[in-house]
Amino acid sequence: ELLATTNPPVALIGLNASGSHATLWQALTKGGGNRSLRWLLIDDPGNDLPKSPKARRTSYEWFIPKGILKTNWMAKHLNSVPAVAVVFIDLEWTAAEWNERKMECAARVQAVRAALNGRGTKIALVLIQRQEMTPTSVGSEESPASERATALCSACELSARSLFVLPINAENLNGYISRLENAFYELAQNYYHQEIRGVKAHRDYLNKTTHLYLFVRHQFKAGFLNELKRDLHAAHKHYSQAYNLLM
Repeated sequence: ELLATTNPPVALIGLNASGSHATLWQALTKGGGNRSLRWLLIDDPGNDLPKSPKARRTSYEWFIPKGILKTNWMAKHLNSVPAVAVVFIDLEWTAAEWNERKMECAARVQAVRAALNGRGTKIALVLIQRQEMTPTSVGSEESPASERATALCSACELSARSLFVLPINAENLNGYISRLENAFYELAQNYYHQEIRGVKAHRDYLNKTTHLYLFVRHQFKAGFLNELKRDLHAAHKHYSQAYNLLM
């Protein structure tokens, strides 16, 4: 039976469940959008995020597996390894000492990237702002938003699609939360797609005579990752193949 209750874990870094971010946290946990995600509040990326894995194996010669699956593998990917890591920072487009704040932001993103070194976790950046800027004001020549957004993405080594602005005092806060949640869900889909491709790539190194456990392992992992991706048809196919290999 498929688990059917698995939700992609998303790490929230720099977000406080109380204080100035309390309203935002409540809106997130109530689920402003249509996607189901598992929120992981992270205080210290260097210590709270799981250590990066060993280098991917490029040869299974002389390797005899001890079993089909490590006992903590599912729990780790459900509760510890985030599909997406989101860095939150309070930063207005009109902030004084913008260049200093920009580099501070880039340093935070780099710290998260270093903590996730070796993993394919997607990284996003959310600017929490008190002032809601209209599309007209953002695009006007007097507004520094467009130019500063480009500079910020460059400094953080992020694509423009990974930068989000969240006006915390907006009347339609749930609408902004919904768009954020959908964007994070899409990033999670991309993460699991890449992880599944990585698992399938191991097949080229396997020997059916000595590595039958690994054939079962990789089919099960592909099934589980597809379930997190919410592709239940593909998950069922891989789980069935794993079961047939066991037989």
